[in-house]
Amino acid sequence: MMTRRNTVIGISSIIGSTFLYGFFGILTRSIGYQIPLFYGSLTRLLFSFLILFAMLYWTKQLKTIKKQDLKWFILRSIAGNVGFVGSYVSFYVIPIGLAYFIFYGGSTIGGYIIGKVLFKEKLTRVKLTSLFIALLGLVFVYSSNIKLSLPIYMLAALISGFGTSVWNTFSKKISRDYSATQLNMLDNLFGLPIVLVVSLILKETWVLPSINLTWLFNFLFASMFIVTGQLIIYGFKHLEAQIASLFMLAEILFGILLGYLFYKEMISVFTIIGGLTIIVAIILPELNWKKISKKSP
Repeated sequence: MMTRRNTVIGISSIIGSTFLYGFFGILTRSIGYQIPLFYGSLTRLLFSFLILFAMLYWTKQLKTIKKQDLKWFILRSIAGNVGFVGSYVSFYVIPIGLAYFIFYGGSTIGGYIIGKVLFKEKLTRVKLTSLFIALLGLVFVYSSNIKLSLPIYMLAALISGFGTSVWNTFSKKISRDYSATQLNMLDNLFGLPIVLVVSLILKETWVLPSINLTWLFNFLFASMFIVTGQLIIYGFKHLEAQIASLFMLAEILFGILLGYLFYKEMISVFTIIGGLTIIVAIILPELNWKKISKKSP
C-alpha cells in the first residue's frame, strides 16, 4: 500500500540517487584515460562487491535466493549489463546529446510499460500527460543534437535505456524479501565477468592501484555506485515504477547544473525551457487534484 511516508522515502531516495549520478560525468572526466575503461570498471565493481559482501556478512543479512526468485535476479542483471554495454557503444559513436535523448526517452517509456504490464499500475490521464511533457522537455534540452545518425547505434541507445528501466523496476519484484545491500552486491558480482572478458579481449593494460588522485577518484566512483545502487532500490521499492521513472529524469537537471558549476558549460534558453518542462512533468502526478478541485470556485 502506498502511504505518504513511503512516497517521501521513495522520492527522497530517487532524488538523492539522481543528484549523485550527476557527479558520474565529473568523476569520469577526472579519471580520463589514465585508467583503462573496462579495467577501471572491473576495479570499481570488485571494490563495491567486497564492501557490500563484508556489510552483509557482518550484519548476517545474507539470504539464500529462493528458486522462484532466481529468474528476477538473472533478468535484472542481464538487463543492467545490456544497459551498460549499449550506453557505452552508443555514447562512443553518435553525438552524446542524441544518445542521452534516446536513452532517457527509452528508460522513461520503458518504466511506464513495465509498470503497467508487470505491476498492473494504472495509466491515468495525468501520468500520460506527464510522460508527454517529459518527452517534450527532452526535445528542448537536446534540441541541437536531435538529428538522424547511424540507426544501429540509435537502436543501441534505445535498448540501453529500456535495459536500464528493466534493471530499475525489476528490483520491485524482490526487494521485499531481500535487502537492498544484497541486491546491490549481486549487481556488482554479475557485472564482474562481463567487464573482465571485455577488458581481456581489448588487451587493456592492468596496473596496480596506487596512492594518487586518479585512483582516489576511481574508488570514490565505486563508493558512489554503492550508495546510488542502494537508493535506486529503495526508491523503486516505495514508489510506483511509472512515477519513479519520471523522477529519474532529475538526473538531467543535476547534470546540467553541475556541468555549469564545474566546467562553465553554457546553458541555452532551450535547455532552461526543457529543464522547467521536465520539472513540471515530474511534479504533475504528485499534485493532489482532489484538494485542488475542491478549492476551485
